[in-house]
Amino acid sequence: MIRCRNLAFFAIALLLSACAGGGRGDAPAPPRPLGLRWEQFPDIPMPSGWLPLAGDDHVAIAIANGTVRRLSVALQAPAARAELQPPEAMTRYVGGPLTDSGWTRVGEGRLSDTSQHWSKGAEKLHVEAKRIDGLVVIRWRLE
Repeated sequence: MIRCRNLAFFAIALLLSACAGGGRGDAPAPPRPLGLRWEQFPDIPMPSGWLPLAGDDHVAIAIANGTVRRLSVALQAPAARAELQPPEAMTRYVGGPLTDSGWTRVGEGRLSDTSQHWSKGAEKLHVEAKRIDGLVVIRWRLE
């Protein structure tokens, strides 16, 4: 009888101490799933096979039937494209596709420039390319 009472007392004390821990020892929250909705940005073509840059926050959302869109994405080239250089990436994956989708280049320069500004209606798009860890990364930021 005393053993059961001691066991019950011990269980209650253990439960109270666990509750009073103030959140210490709680498991970390699981990582948020990527909510990249490429289909909401058909006029901003992304290169096929490229992956979101690890360690960066990425946003690709559209609300109110696309009247409000936010895009901030950095995509890294696949290892098979290790020879690709930033100016070539801008010409191949940014300049031509954006022009074909109705975007207009803002400012002067060449389509191979590694930092470019584009506009379409009231939207402004900044795109830049550089090498990170031996591979080209292209960043799109829609304002």
